[in-house]
Amino acid sequence: MMPRRADAVFAHPALLALLWAAAVGAMALLAGRFWIPLDDGTLAQSAERVLGGQLPHRDFGDPYSGLGAFLGAAAFKLLGVKLWSLRVPLVAAFALWLPAVWLLARRHLPPASALGATALAAVLSVPAYPAAMPGWYALFAVTWGAWMLTRALEGGGRGWLVGAGAMAGVAVLFKVVGLYFLAAALLSVAWRRAERTGVYVAAVAAAATSFMLLLGWMTLPGTGASGAYHFFLPGLALCAALLARARGVPAGLGAHGLVPLLADGAALKLGFVIPLAAFLLPYALGGGVLEWLEGVFLLPARRFETASSPPGDPWTVLPGAAAVLLAVTAARLRPRAERILALAVAALLAVALAADDALDGAVMATLWYALRGWIPALVAAAAVFAFAARGRTADQLSPAESALLATAGLWALVQFPYAAPAYFFYVAPLGVLATAAAVAAGVLRRGPVLALVAGVALFLGAGYSAGVALTASEPLGGPRGGIRVSPSDARLYGEVTILVRSHLDGGSLWAGPDAPEVYFLAGVPNPTSTLYEFLDRAPLTPTRLESLLESAGVRVAVVNTRPLFSPALDPSSLERIVGAFPESSTVGPFVVRWRAP
Repeated sequence: MMPRRADAVFAHPALLALLWAAAVGAMALLAGRFWIPLDDGTLAQSAERVLGGQLPHRDFGDPYSGLGAFLGAAAFKLLGVKLWSLRVPLVAAFALWLPAVWLLARRHLPPASALGATALAAVLSVPAYPAAMPGWYALFAVTWGAWMLTRALEGGGRGWLVGAGAMAGVAVLFKVVGLYFLAAALLSVAWRRAERTGVYVAAVAAAATSFMLLLGWMTLPGTGASGAYHFFLPGLALCAALLARARGVPAGLGAHGLVPLLADGAALKLGFVIPLAAFLLPYALGGGVLEWLEGVFLLPARRFETASSPPGDPWTVLPGAAAVLLAVTAARLRPRAERILALAVAALLAVALAADDALDGAVMATLWYALRGWIPALVAAAAVFAFAARGRTADQLSPAESALLATAGLWALVQFPYAAPAYFFYVAPLGVLATAAAVAAGVLRRGPVLALVAGVALFLGAGYSAGVALTASEPLGGPRGGIRVSPSDARLYGEVTILVRSHLDGGSLWAGPDAPEVYFLAGVPNPTSTLYEFLDRAPLTPTRLESLLESAGVRVAVVNTRPLFSPALDPSSLERIVGAFPESSTVGPFVVRWRAP
């Protein structure tokens, strides 16, 4: 009786509203803490440029698709030009996103478990990095898109597919990775329309093969075994399961055909095009469509060469695979045996964590790798489950279940090619929802082992977020801050800003490589169209740099000696800067140089 009573309590609208308000309030408090100077500087400078009438990619090299810059410009206009203003829309979008998570979780879990899944998804998201990154907005759009896709797959009509496609388009307008959700949606409607006729199987096989070739060409070179696991395995498992389903559909059950599939795909693509067409209207009227297309779809390839970070050594995939194997095994045990297994694993974890300091953090690292590696192994396990059940039922995995697994599995590609720890949190909430779908499908089971896995995930996510918040204790000085950062960053950028402004003498500023935050905090326009030098269409040669310094009337140059992505300035360029600006002061990684009045 207790579970039913708990479900009745947690399904009450008043309690849900109260918990939602508490989550949004907590997020609002966290949103003013922490930054990565390069990221916040990029977002702020892009928004300020748009506020001044510029268009991303036509007038400056926005590293993202551009919609985030327009949103940031609106925030600056309404709330003032400061970093805190950018985070207000993020909190609002987070508040609008939580209901989508709840609605999706509730479709696969009873109320109490759905609420727990929503809370876990919330913890494993924006609190880990509360900056207004386009990746967060893309995640929010994809989550709502997954809900619309679910409605369509459950018989809601093609209008919902148009909506899901539109959400994919919105996601792309924030960051090009929104294409991964469009691919997941197309795969999901193919799953729903599975038919074992030769024409259908041949068409789907050709499409799946083409997709796998493209995916392998993009992700496999240079990423090693761990890259194949994180980026290629989910797509391979999903395509193999789709083909097995088509070949195993019993005659007369679930046979829908190729023509309805093409109509579904057309609805998704129609929705996808609508927001892109609306966004590109100013470009069509003022010029720059080709520049936008190049900047969004072609220039990101440069990141594969420069801004890349592999997901880890080959052994790091083993904890995630082991965690999923443990959960799948537990789902096949009797309840008493599962409780004993859960207690044994919990005891082992407690002992291991107690010895973590002596083991130089190896236990925490292993738990982190287990969390990161959960999604690829879960998608593969669901594919094996569907393959084993082929021919016995039309729904080895229901279309709604397969849609969430496909969305999480392909959205994990947001970590490619830069698999830094923070990027995992862009996909983690969808991993929670995919786990809920796997429970509904019978791949996993609600029980003590899965509860233990969820507890470990909550522990890691909350610990990461707390660490982020606690490091940001000092207000970032100046009128353009409004957020708290680490004391060292507050001192560093306070000194740099004072130096720059005290020596400008009516001239302009050049800062680089990769120093957009210096322009913004100093309140001095960037005289170039460049935010990141490595993404610039033309290399920064010594001659080009010298010409720029003269033509723009630069009086202060800030040299970043430790750029994150772009190469450091070559000796010839440094010589020309020293010759033009003989006075200097070094503040951390920045060398501020100026010419005397």
